[in-house]
Amino acid sequence: MNLKNRFTLLFSLLFSLFFGIVLYVVYQMYSDFRREDYYDRLLEKVNQVSYSLKIHYFNTNEPFSNSDILISNKLSYQKVAIFDAKLNLVFQSDTLNPIIIEAEDLAEISDNKPFYSFKKNREMVGKLFMDDTQSRLIAVEAEDIHGNAKLNYLRDLLIWAFVSGLILVWLLSYYLSRSVLAPMDRLREKVQEITFQNLSNPISFRNRKDEISALARAFNHMLERIDKAYRRQKEFTGNASHELRTPIARIGTQLENLIQDKSFPDEFKNQMLSINEDVDQLSDIVTSLLILSRMDESEKKHLLKNLRIDEVVFESADKISKVFPDIKMQFDVQNYTNEELSLELMGDETLLKIAFSNLIKNAYSYSDNKQVKINIAKENDGFLIQIENSGPIPEFPNNAAMFQAFSRGVNSLNKPGSGLGLRIVQRIVHYHGAEIYYQALNSNLNQMNVKFRKSPEF
Repeated sequence: MNLKNRFTLLFSLLFSLFFGIVLYVVYQMYSDFRREDYYDRLLEKVNQVSYSLKIHYFNTNEPFSNSDILISNKLSYQKVAIFDAKLNLVFQSDTLNPIIIEAEDLAEISDNKPFYSFKKNREMVGKLFMDDTQSRLIAVEAEDIHGNAKLNYLRDLLIWAFVSGLILVWLLSYYLSRSVLAPMDRLREKVQEITFQNLSNPISFRNRKDEISALARAFNHMLERIDKAYRRQKEFTGNASHELRTPIARIGTQLENLIQDKSFPDEFKNQMLSINEDVDQLSDIVTSLLILSRMDESEKKHLLKNLRIDEVVFESADKISKVFPDIKMQFDVQNYTNEELSLELMGDETLLKIAFSNLIKNAYSYSDNKQVKINIAKENDGFLIQIENSGPIPEFPNNAAMFQAFSRGVNSLNKPGSGLGLRIVQRIVHYHGAEIYYQALNSNLNQMNVKFRKSPEF
């Protein structure tokens, strides 16, 4: 999860939790207010019934009736029950659905202290009255229809407010996270455009006193240090390789002269031949390092020109055949499209010849029958060059490990080489916007594939 989504999720969850708690508190406060208000109305009704009862017994000795309680302050679906001191029922306003007082309610009864009960939307208040003549318990039960309706309306309103607020805050937080972190995205895009060719180009940013500007400023300082180190390393590698070529060439020439001298015994000549092979390998390493150090798109871009890939491959093969006369090569040009066969591309002829010469030389060196098959295919999106040979399969942890510098497979044991050849080939191929990969067609058949895109980007 990226930073924007994490910020959106965290901010939305925190706000939703806070907003939900606030709405719940509002609902509970109104619910408590409604209950207290209706409790006061029920208690007022209890006191009113007690007063009416006193007036009734003072003026007449007739039994108490419903007409005596049907006075002002009538509650919805109200019921009245009157009990004597021994809690015997004296009066019940609704004999079909009488008031039932639970034992726990009776336990709360004390002198002039009312009790309250709430069951199934019906609320009841009871109070014990004691005077000189008699004691009585009066209980009034009713239903707060209007108050509960308002409470339910408030509940629905708060739910809709919560859902609407939730949607709004998620959208707002998502927009704010993208707006606030937009400079970070622009910085990331600029960082991704940095390669070893443009290390000297600093990242442009607005000179503000914020975290993004500080990060960009620190990154530019780091780029400057990396660029200096890269240039020093490149300069050293190039200079060292260039300076080493001359003495190595002189050593090779002197060894060749010693080998041609007939005055030396054969055993000495064999030793000179072995040393000469080591010198040739050392020369190859120095040349490879020099090529790697000079592989820079910004310096080589002007050398690109229109080439025919088949001619580059044929000339590379011809060069290898002169060095290794016993090599046997088979060519096959195919066209997998309905278009006219055209094998032209923009490239550096010298570098491409180095790459294909290296691939053909490797295929010959590690072949068990000195045969190399080269397929050139025209596809819809470009060209595919396949170089095949039969021989042991190189064992690497993965395809990328084969192209690492100084990396050699198990099939290269007891064979001369520096392990830089495929690394150079990969650099050249990537320089032309192409890709290279290896395939083992079977247990004894190797295939190296180089795919050029139709419109490579340089």
